[in-house]
Order: sequence, then C-alpha cells, then structure tokens
Amino acid sequence: MKTSPRGTAPVFARVLPLLLTALFAPLFAAFVAPAQAQPSAPAGAQASEDAEARAQGVAPPGMPCQDFLQALGRKPDGVEYLGCERHDDLQASPMIARYQVSGVHAAAAEAYLGKTFGMPPLEYACCGWGSRPHSWRDGPAGLQYGLGMGTEARRHPRTDWDRIPSFGITVTLYTQII
Repeated sequence: MKTSPRGTAPVFARVLPLLLTALFAPLFAAFVAPAQAQPSAPAGAQASEDAEARAQGVAPPGMPCQDFLQALGRKPDGVEYLGCERHDDLQASPMIARYQVSGVHAAAAEAYLGKTFGMPPLEYACCGWGSRPHSWRDGPAGLQYGLGMGTEARRHPRTDWDRIPSFGITVTLYTQII
C-alpha cells in the first residue's frame, strides 16, 4: 500500500476507526450503560407498586435485617436474639430474625407472644412443640410480620418444659410483594 506524503496516513487508515465506531457503538452502549438502554417504568406504575407493597405490609426499601422484637419495643424477657438473615433466594425475599429462649422461660415467652401478638398456644405434634403459622400487623408502620415458636423434643407436658434445653422463635418480614 502506498503511503501519503509525510505526516498523513492513508485514507483507509483514517476511515477505519470511524467505520468501526459506527458499527460497534450500539453494541458497546448496551454493555456500558444498560440502565440507559432500558426505558424506566412510568411514575404512575411505580406509585401503584409502592401502594401495593404498603397494602401487603412489605418492608420498605433499605430497612435493615435486625432484632425486630427489640425494634418494636416488644421483646419478651429471657429471649435471646441470635441474628437476622435476608434470604433473597426465597419467595418474597424474607428477612428472618432468630431467637432462643430456655425451656425454663418458654411458657412465659409463649404467654407474652400470645398476649402481645396473638400467637396461638404451642401444640405438640409428631416430634416437638410448635405454633401454628401466625402473622400480625404492626399498627404504626403497617408492616406484616410472621411469628413462630417451637422445638424438636420428646413429649414433655407443659409443666416439664424446664427439662427442654431451648425453644426457637422466628420473626419474618418480607421485602417483596408475594
């Protein structure tokens, strides 16, 4: 290929970058800025989705996974907070706070959870004591919580719960609409 006079490149060499940019710019734009490539939801649709989430009692965006009973100011005596985990791999992406109470304090915790949140009394079935599925709504925030209590143990009468090492308590709050 013949070169141009000194200081200038052949025409092909000057045009090639322009052609490549024209051909591949749309492809690169899709990878570099995907948010700009996709249209955003109309403001009315987002407002409708937010209203539906509030109606279902879903946690607001950014709410931390935490000791929900303590945050509500309604944690029973003798109940130990073990931690909270968010499960984005499960339906409605729940945040699940886990607690433990010794068998000695289990009856008092059960009574408190029943009086405060309406949880039904524990029943013995198959292999342990457990509550039926229960949920309640927090008045001021309107959040829908799930509550459960139970333990896997030999059948002991309620009066002998102090012989059971511990009971588990879970408080669940969903972060997405079901």
